[in-house]
Amino acid sequence: MTPRRAVAPALALALAAAGCGGSSSMSAHQLRIRAAQACTVATQRLERIPTPKLPSQGAAFLRRGAAALRPELGALNALHPEGELGEQFDRARAATEQELRALESSLRGLKAGNDPVVTIKTLQAQLVPLEKRASAAWLELKIPACVDT
Repeated sequence: MTPRRAVAPALALALAAAGCGGSSSMSAHQLRIRAAQACTVATQRLERIPTPKLPSQGAAFLRRGAAALRPELGALNALHPEGELGEQFDRARAATEQELRALESSLRGLKAGNDPVVTIKTLQAQLVPLEKRASAAWLELKIPACVDT
């Protein structure tokens, strides 16, 4: 057996053991671990953002919030569970994405000169139902780390 041919079976075994070969399905346990990691990092980033004390600080607050949430959503988008688990996950991820989109829309409004007080109050009203929907979806998946991120 040539060295190249000897490497192929070993590589295939290593990939299969690492979860990279054969079936690409993701277990509920794997999904929970990976999603929780992404959400925990986002929560830590969000907790470091100081609450604005003046309306003029609203844009910076929203910009930092969006910057904390984009990587979380990117990590969640990289997860692809199948079947009913995948459908539940897609609902949870989509709800989280809607929260980010609302935040980004408000930020664009502030950049365009919208009143900061009105913009933030409007955003808060938009986020309440989105957060409820996202929280319910994450809890259904048993991923509490993603609730309220």
